[in-house]
Amino acid sequence: MSLFQICQVIQESEIGTAIRESTWVFPIIETIHVLGAALSVGLILCLDLRLTGLGMGRIPAAQLMHRLKPWYLTGFAVMMLSGALLFWSEAAKLYDSFTFRMKVLFLVLAGLNALIFEIVYTRRIAGFETEGTPAGATVVGWCSLAFWAAVIGFGRWTAYGLS
Repeated sequence: MSLFQICQVIQESEIGTAIRESTWVFPIIETIHVLGAALSVGLILCLDLRLTGLGMGRIPAAQLMHRLKPWYLTGFAVMMLSGALLFWSEAAKLYDSFTFRMKVLFLVLAGLNALIFEIVYTRRIAGFETEGTPAGATVVGWCSLAFWAAVIGFGRWTAYGLS
């Protein structure tokens, strides 16, 4: 079975059809998806601005990350779960969508970027106040800003059928 055929089976399942054909379910899930993205990406933006030196300079990076992390991770989980349900309802359609593929690519890049930050810099984040923000952490912040802008842009582009 090809990947496209798997996507067709997913989309034509009872759950996929119910989500897609419901007057209320698809728009509610999409709203939850956008709210989850707003929570997650909005708070990640605060940390990225701190890392790049563009904002939040008075708040220690470690304190900012400690306070925001549970919230942006919750938003991320909500965004991913609701996104999976949206995909379930339109898997075959999204299979051929260039904009959806670009969204997923930049989502993966944003995840890898966050993983690099977590592995390399999280243990040392308290030292950013005395030693300064390492250049690599600043690059991670800039990359995060670019990747999340691309995820949101391609996500909106996909939602409006401009694939």
